[in-house]
Amino acid sequence: MLKDGALLTSVEAVQNWVEDIRVADRTRVVPGSLARSSAWALTDGRIRHASGRFFNVVGLEWAHDGVLQRQPFIEQREIGTLGFIARPRGDTLDLLVHAKAEPGNVGIVQLAPTCQATASNRDRVHGGDLPPFSGYFDDVAGDVLCDTLQSEQGSRFLGKLNRNIFVVDDVDVGDPLHRWISLELFKELLSVDFLVNTDARSVLCCLDWRTLPTHGGAGRGDFSRAVRQSLDSEARPLILQEADARLDSVKQGAPTTERRPVEHLDGWAFDANDSVTMTNGKLALRHVRVHCATRETPEWDQPTLHTLEEQVVELLCRSRDGILEFGFCPRWEAGLVKGAELGPTFFRRPTEPATSGLIQARVRQSDEGGRFYRTTNDYRIVEITAPADDDPFLWLRLSEVQAAMHAGIFNNEGRSALSVILSHL
Repeated sequence: MLKDGALLTSVEAVQNWVEDIRVADRTRVVPGSLARSSAWALTDGRIRHASGRFFNVVGLEWAHDGVLQRQPFIEQREIGTLGFIARPRGDTLDLLVHAKAEPGNVGIVQLAPTCQATASNRDRVHGGDLPPFSGYFDDVAGDVLCDTLQSEQGSRFLGKLNRNIFVVDDVDVGDPLHRWISLELFKELLSVDFLVNTDARSVLCCLDWRTLPTHGGAGRGDFSRAVRQSLDSEARPLILQEADARLDSVKQGAPTTERRPVEHLDGWAFDANDSVTMTNGKLALRHVRVHCATRETPEWDQPTLHTLEEQVVELLCRSRDGILEFGFCPRWEAGLVKGAELGPTFFRRPTEPATSGLIQARVRQSDEGGRFYRTTNDYRIVEITAPADDDPFLWLRLSEVQAAMHAGIFNNEGRSALSVILSHL
């Protein structure tokens, strides 16, 4: 049994462990096709699994600024479990981290929460093993530091929510796919490209950052001190009310979405015999066949969504009255359960001019590798001089972000952008 001996203590040790798992896993991701799949089929205008579980691919249509928009979405109404177990050690916590292989990850293996499991996988619809530690979170024995529902990408998921839970407990570890990593070191790993997956980033954002040890991180310079000061500042009740009002306003003006047969979306080329089932030149639905030795079942095939161009995601910050504030944009997304959430300040194409300012932190990350195919974002925290008061953004101190986090009002990209800041605490 691996317990005390499973602690990794350096970035190099973590990267070596991930590479060892990658080599042992022998993952192969090769083109497949919907027409040749025995598990997936086009039925009644949607792509669905033979079991009726996992997820569907559906077509949506809505009007934006008078222009009709049409797109396939991954409809996954099941609530997944994203759970970290952490053990106390002296004045710190060690996270139990899973080196998890996903077909859509850049590099295949990335650091995931202790348990990352859909309801279908927990029910073993695939006929394979249970996801590691999934049973633990059905009846938690430890001290729960957070337990909240959060969205996934509303621009491509329809109705998807995950339970984000963080528990302090000490458990035995009996497999090579899990290792203990100190919270200080894990915060440092958040600044490494394509190492920490989107689900781990989401759970860490849901913690109360004020309770986290601060003797670590990527740097102790002026920006790190400003981040800490923003976190320790007093939250302004009126600004939190304004956040709710802004989101309500966006929801009231939101377009109505309509279902459309996924194979008949105007502007999309559909071919069930091709590995690219459908595309509009910017987004593609790609069917893949997967062999993965370390997963609950070693072979399967599935549709994945592939964004063909990397996004630049900017979260702007400014100093106002000596306190650092971060600019969030209230955004409607067709797939969000709540309709609108707070997202990063800007999404840009790589060819578009970037915001003029000082890049305080930057990291490239890939999106959820179980549903998206090597879709990447370039996250940047950009410090600017104070803009005019009539700009459209909601400027929040980190103390206010923390106060609002459990309400589930920050979208997936917003939480990932915030996770970049964690390495500076």
